[in-house]
Amino acid sequence: MILARKKRIALLVALLFAISYNSPTLASAVTAQKVSYYINGDCSDYYDEEGEYAFFESEVDWSCYISVAIKPFKPVREVRLQFFDKKWKTESTAKTNAKGTAILDFNPYCDGVYCDGEFKYRVLVVAANGQKGTSSNNFFIVYYPDTSGDTYDPTLDESLA
Repeated sequence: MILARKKRIALLVALLFAISYNSPTLASAVTAQKVSYYINGDCSDYYDEEGEYAFFESEVDWSCYISVAIKPFKPVREVRLQFFDKKWKTESTAKTNAKGTAILDFNPYCDGVYCDGEFKYRVLVVAANGQKGTSSNNFFIVYYPDTSGDTYDPTLDESLA
C-alpha cells in the first residue's frame, strides 16, 4: 500500500514536471521579455531632416506607422497606439503575429477633420499569460492641415497697422 502511494506521488511529480517543462505559457513567463518600438515611413524620414515626427494633409501619400517587436514571440500580445487627451485614448490596436511583431497605424483625423497641432502618444503592450504589460516612452506627432484654401485677410495683419 505504501509502495503504491509512493509510485502515485512519483508519477504525479513527473507528470507535473513534464507539463510545466512543455507548456509554452509557463516557459514564456520565465523568459524575460524585450519590447522594441520603431516609427517607420515618411514621418521618420522627416524627423531625420527636421527633428519632429509630422503628418501633412497636403501629402496624401504620406505614410507613417509604428512597428512593435516583442520577444519571446509567445504569447500573442495586444498592442495599442494611444494619444493623450485628458486621459490615454486608444487610436489603433493590433495583435502580434507568429514572429512577435505588430503594426499600428496613425489616424490623422480628429472628429472628421484633419488634426491640427502637436499630440502626445505612447505604445501600450497589454499584459498576457505571465508577461507584464509595458509602455513606450511618450513621443509627439505634429499634424499640419492643408492651408492652401485659406484666404489672406489684410485686416488681421498687425504689421500693416
